Amino acid sequence: MTHPIIPTTRRGDVTFHPNGRIDLTAHVSKVLNLHPGDVVNIAEDDEHPDEHFLYVSRRCAQTTGRHSCTCRRVKAGNYLRIFSKSLSNHILQQCHANNRLSLRVGAPTTLPGIGTALPLITARHP
Repeated sequence: MTHPIIPTTRRGDVTFHPNGRIDLTAHVSKVLNLHPGDVVNIAEDDEHPDEHFLYVSRRCAQTTGRHSCTCRRVKAGNYLRIFSKSLSNHILQQCHANNRLSLRVGAPTTLPGIGTALPLITARHP
């Protein structure tokens, strides 16, 4: 019997680190129309606490002062990084991960009172 060593070659779209660093790929930046200075957040569904949605909570033009989860440019293109130890650790705990965790995002959806959001795919496939 043969089996692949790497079960999937699809890389994650959002990467969470225990130190609070959260990396967002260009795909996420493009879908949410993110720019440096925008502030993002993650919403949980009250009826389904295992469902998480990444969304823009404030645009750069609406933001004054310092905010947690402010997007910063990392490389050329739209690869962005945010910092929030509490947000990162919450997701790591929800997914029972000890170290770095890379998650893929689903198709964009519209949430009432929030707007466009990307569901984080937290289910693990064998």
